Amino acid sequence: MSKKIRIHLRGYSFEISSRDIEKIAESIPSSRGRKYITFVGKKAFSPKDLVIRVIEEKNIPLTKMSFTTIDAVRILARLGFKTEDISRVRGKGLLSYAGVLSLGGDSVKESEAWYD
Repeated sequence: MSKKIRIHLRGYSFEISSRDIEKIAESIPSSRGRKYITFVGKKAFSPKDLVIRVIEEKNIPLTKMSFTTIDAVRILARLGFKTEDISRVRGKGLLSYAGVLSLGGDSVKESEAWYD
């Protein structure tokens, strides 16, 4: 059963349903946010990617920069979709050490070189 809610976002009001989100999820490839991930069926998505696609489909003149990730997470939660922190889903992987781990080099020198 599809759930429908009314959204008030940055001065715009519109309706969005769980079916709107499911349709978008069927039509786009999985993606993941940097910190959060929302599950629709067995696929995972960035929460903002899902919400902005629905907003665009409804011709609402907002951009991805017009709202926060927490706005998207709250919208999706109200529609019954679960969003989780990526670190809890995947645990500590090699990516969690990005910026502090250097394979075969000096991470301090390498990071300084980026700013030269």
